[in-house]
Amino acid sequence: MDYDHFLDIKDMCCSAPIIYLTKELKLMQSGDIVLAESNKSSMQKDIPSYCSLTSNELLRQENNDGIFHFWIKVK
Repeated sequence: MDYDHFLDIKDMCCSAPIIYLTKELKLMQSGDIVLAESNKSSMQKDIPSYCSLTSNELLRQENNDGIFHFWIKVK
């Protein structure tokens, strides 16, 4: 899937991935697609919940050998 921006949130713990994601998404244009990659399994629940709360759209989610990929459309 195509994307406009890439965010590496691997090896971040606790709330750091969501804080970083929030900061970066605010700098992007509405309609941009972001690919975020994490190696933390907790992000499989945290990112979809975050998208629901912020009205950003989770377009796709994949797990490839322990690397979790999230395509997010900025609101």
